[in-house]
Amino acid sequence: MNFESDQISEKIKTMNENEAVKFLLSILSTSKDMEEKTKAVDLLNSFTDIKKYYLREIKHVFLSEQHPQLRLKLIELLADCYKLDGINFLKEQYKNCKDGSVRKKILEKLGEENLNGSIPFIIDALNDSDISVKKEAIILLGKTDVSEAVSPLLDVLHFRNTEIYKSLIHAIVKIGKKGNLQAINDYVTTEDLYIKREIPVILGKIKNKESESVLINLLKDEDSIVRKNSVNALDGIIELRNVKHILNLLNTQDIAVKKETIRVLGNTGSKRAINPLLELLKADDTKIRNLVKNALYKILKKIKSYTLLYEVVKGRNIYARREAIKLLGMLRDDDAIDLLISVFKSKIPSLRGSSYRSLLRILNNETDNRIINSLSDKSWQIRMFCVKIVGEIADPNTIDNVFNLIEDENGSVRRVAVDALIKFDSKKVMEFANELLKSDNWKIRRAAVKILLRTGSKESLNSLISCLNDEDVFIKSWAAMALGKLKDVDSIDPFLQLLAENDFKIRISAAKALGEIGNKEAIKPLIAALGDDNWDVRKEIENALNKLDQDWMSYL
Repeated sequence: MNFESDQISEKIKTMNENEAVKFLLSILSTSKDMEEKTKAVDLLNSFTDIKKYYLREIKHVFLSEQHPQLRLKLIELLADCYKLDGINFLKEQYKNCKDGSVRKKILEKLGEENLNGSIPFIIDALNDSDISVKKEAIILLGKTDVSEAVSPLLDVLHFRNTEIYKSLIHAIVKIGKKGNLQAINDYVTTEDLYIKREIPVILGKIKNKESESVLINLLKDEDSIVRKNSVNALDGIIELRNVKHILNLLNTQDIAVKKETIRVLGNTGSKRAINPLLELLKADDTKIRNLVKNALYKILKKIKSYTLLYEVVKGRNIYARREAIKLLGMLRDDDAIDLLISVFKSKIPSLRGSSYRSLLRILNNETDNRIINSLSDKSWQIRMFCVKIVGEIADPNTIDNVFNLIEDENGSVRRVAVDALIKFDSKKVMEFANELLKSDNWKIRRAAVKILLRTGSKESLNSLISCLNDEDVFIKSWAAMALGKLKDVDSIDPFLQLLAENDFKIRISAAKALGEIGNKEAIKPLIAALGDDNWDVRKEIENALNKLDQDWMSYL
């Protein structure tokens, strides 16, 4: 017998239902063509009434057929058309099916047609060697609400199979949430460590308040993973009055347990945890300190009382002080501004840096009089950091305050004041710099040149050109370098004059500037200067010539 698929369809159109079913069954029994047989099964499904009388024949076809794909279709037929009889037959044949996909399909149909009546059968399928079958059994049991399924599912945890782990935990949790908590609690005392470690994981996902006492007892377990998982599970379950049981774990030597304990304590919001956590800010481990800082932030932001942090900032331990300073910034504690300003006097750079960043967070781009007033503090470190903060905020109303520090006796303060002024991006800053160039004080003139140099604008051109004649060698050099960055310099004569200066630093700056400007009229004067008695000057002149024209020697 050999029919094309469409021929089979045409042929059965000439038959009554009984004849058509017999004809299709004969194809299933005798044909060796898989396409024919597949088509026959599909067509059998269209005879809704008559095919139910042929269960015996379809069973026979299933028993004699070994091809997995055809068996999958026959399973659909048996389960959909014959319900209980078909399901019972498939249960009987389950163990005789060598292909895992066939066994899995039988389980799927059991779940669809008769889940509650097949629980013992599905539990037995948990022992199937095929992982996909085992996973299907787990999923189906998770849809039930019977406590009998909990123990077999928990037993599977012993094998620690990562492919089914998530499905397994999910199934047990679903059953537990339906009121079968006791079946899970009964495993708390199991000697199987692999199962015991997962009990708190499961209880934590169920989040039933009744599990609190069980999990608290597990905090004392000898196994560190059990303790860690139990702490995690108590997150969101534990009552504040019982936080003391978690606090005891802060002294553990196991880092993983300690970290989890710190995290959970932060989530509890318990005031009782503040002092022990503050003590841990002294830990050598950076990760521990970060966890503690985050935990304290969660607790303190609720109670809005930070006096204990102030004491830590004034303390002696550098680690704790630094983390407390960071915390005050995270909490945006406005009352801590004066304290943080005082930290700028510290000899420890990391404390000063942390205090600076925390103050910026607290101020949130708003000007504060306490910072402005500190610009005149006796400590140059305080003046320096505060002017740096003012520059970051760049409030136009504070420009004059920064101008005053251009004449500061401390060079670092003057330098930071220049940096701060640049950030204001104001015409007033440019006007001020031009005025400073007239000062008799060379320190002030240098500051002015630095401002003009940093702006790099065309507006600063004339001012910088005037600086080329300044008596201060540094001012001349900086001005030359700054002008060299401007591509639209009208005349190179001032730079050519600098090539004849007595100070070699100025000659170097002039040569570098001429190379940057890119005007080829400078080539012959630069060639003429190649006889300079300073090697560094000659080297810079060669660099400039190469920038102007690689073939500069042709000008000789």
